[in-house]
Amino acid sequence: MSEFRDFGEEIVRLRDRMNRLFGDFSGGIEQPEPLDEVQWVPLLDVLEDKNDIIVRVDIPGMTPDEIDLSISGDVLHIRGERKREVAREDENYHTIERGYGRFDRRVALPASVNVDNIRASYKNGVLTVRLPKLEEKKVGQVKVGLE
Repeated sequence: MSEFRDFGEEIVRLRDRMNRLFGDFSGGIEQPEPLDEVQWVPLLDVLEDKNDIIVRVDIPGMTPDEIDLSISGDVLHIRGERKREVAREDENYHTIERGYGRFDRRVALPASVNVDNIRASYKNGVLTVRLPKLEEKKVGQVKVGLE
């Protein structure tokens, strides 16, 4: 059991050494990324009913023409860019937690879909994509004739 404790202590020491090393590179000063270069990742849900695979993505503050959807094979590709609001001179931000900038999500679909009948809607900041599943061929006993 002491082997695991020693291993855990070694990991903590290694983490501390790495933190010091990277702190030395920045001169001990944390360098934040410029706000317009930070990528954000919108949260999504993927669910399935008997007919469709449904993808719901939280993308508030955008318009439908700012969102690009495409599908390639069994991957749904969702991308866009949410612009940061221009700060007025009389504003002084204390906290910025909302994400801005480009996003790029790729969703592996759990089943084959009929690409000709995909429907997408955007309402109240939520993108909903309905992808109709292809009908699976019935597997069963088939009589094969001999010649």
